[in-house]
Amino acid sequence: MKHAVIFGGASGLAQASIKELLSHGFVVFACDLEYKETKQEGNLHTIFCDITSEESIINVRNYVIKFTDKIDVISNFAGIVTLGSLVELAPNTLDKIMAINLLGTYKTNAIFFDLIKNANGRIINISSEYAKICALPFHGYYGISKHALDIYNDSLRRELSGTKIKVICVRPGAFKTKMQQGVTNQFNKALEATKLYKKPLSKMTNLMTSELEKAKPAELFGKKYIKIVLTRHPKRVYKINNSFKMKFLSILPSSLQDFIFEKFMK
Repeated sequence: MKHAVIFGGASGLAQASIKELLSHGFVVFACDLEYKETKQEGNLHTIFCDITSEESIINVRNYVIKFTDKIDVISNFAGIVTLGSLVELAPNTLDKIMAINLLGTYKTNAIFFDLIKNANGRIINISSEYAKICALPFHGYYGISKHALDIYNDSLRRELSGTKIKVICVRPGAFKTKMQQGVTNQFNKALEATKLYKKPLSKMTNLMTSELEKAKPAELFGKKYIKIVLTRHPKRVYKINNSFKMKFLSILPSSLQDFIFEKFMK
């Protein structure tokens, strides 16, 4: 019997991935703030967890070790998107997104590492296409957290390169989830609140709306995720439904990117 620990288990991409894991015979420990009590239904355990609390993550570990001392797969799907100006939002805005998007993954992997090592398991870190595209106005908070997550992933992979543990980065693009649905609302709130950027935020809202229309069903991600779990020789990085427009913009010289954004911001 193989075991997986999935944080952010109530999110759309996690749910699609958990469904695939269960269908392939995994015992899944799904953890999320939305799970108010611990339940077991067949091979699925749902457990309350606050990803920003080390104590809460340890409580999950204490529950898991009642059933197994080996974890074959671990992933953290918990994440938030914060959109808005780096100079207009409150100075502590970055604290929360880093606590969830970066430190949540770092802490869960560290706290469960001995169980992963026991199984020579797989650490599948859920990043974003924003981890590698150029820095976009009003996306700074999210971009910073995901760029940092990619650096963490690369460092961890190289540290563990002498072991049988696989460290894999997944960079999803737009998928039909609650997080994606909330992006439009965040832009509308930012547009309503801004004093400096009414015009460029309005342009950015229209641009992002067109990108979100290309979102794919979460089930597509789940099918790709299980392939990453099961393949004998996984790649270091998987890009799933990434935006061609953003990739093209990112390969331009930085001076040209600056020129484009300067025009955009006027």
